[in-house]
Amino acid sequence: MPRVLFVCSSDRTRAPLAAALFQKTAAQEGLDDCPCDSAGLRAQHGQHIAPEVEKVLAERGLEPRRLGVQLLTPKLIKSSELILCMTSNQEKELLTRFVSARNKTRTLMSILREETDVFDPNHLPLEKFRACLDMMEPAIRELVQRLL
Repeated sequence: MPRVLFVCSSDRTRAPLAAALFQKTAAQEGLDDCPCDSAGLRAQHGQHIAPEVEKVLAERGLEPRRLGVQLLTPKLIKSSELILCMTSNQEKELLTRFVSARNKTRTLMSILREETDVFDPNHLPLEKFRACLDMMEPAIRELVQRLL
């Protein structure tokens, strides 16, 4: 199974939400051996995922991959077969910084053939974190179906 990497700016909100949802959805479909991870283009050492992320995940019976954030590195790029960014600007930045990410990077919503960016709920009310996860769910479900 391909290793999937979800990327956002800080690895505090969107990427951890997507990774947790992907992991659970894949397992529900029998893809227990489908590894995934999350990382941030500008993640800062010592930071943790947003408390709202933990709360929204718990509401859905999901668990975060980790509580701390992870900076995107060449090693993560190399070990991933599919890299999914939350926005087109993040995709452009990633491809500019990491030439090795070419041919395996796209935006999450492009899976649904949409050019929509996943909005950042950081510093917004809890319901925006729920809405962010709801927005990503169809793309993640489609991704899992394609991997079956």
